[in-house]
Amino acid sequence: MRIVYIEDELADAQLVERYAALKSHALIVTDNIPKAKAALEEGPDLLLVDMYIHQSKIGYDFVRELRAQGFTQPIVAITGLSLAQDVERCYSVGCNEVLTKPYTINQLAELFAKYESQIG
Repeated sequence: MRIVYIEDELADAQLVERYAALKSHALIVTDNIPKAKAALEEGPDLLLVDMYIHQSKIGYDFVRELRAQGFTQPIVAITGLSLAQDVERCYSVGCNEVLTKPYTINQLAELFAKYESQIG
């Protein structure tokens, strides 16, 4: 599975990198929106987005923009913004799912398995 992950926290990115490598997924990690847009040209099967990047909630705008442009691949918010209104906002801008931090490796494994089975 090809995955793009927008994450500005190194430790969070490293956890996902280790797990993706273990499962032989191709993962591109970026820490900002311009790099993420470039990475999307690789045609990922799954997009993981931290909603709060560099002390700004720009992840929401990025997802909304992608959906408006016709991006149809699954988008999962991986975020520490876990209040009910934050989670609802993730869905309202076009996220398929929300994984709130801190999450367990089992939750990450289930998430990857779910989308891996969908792309078959």
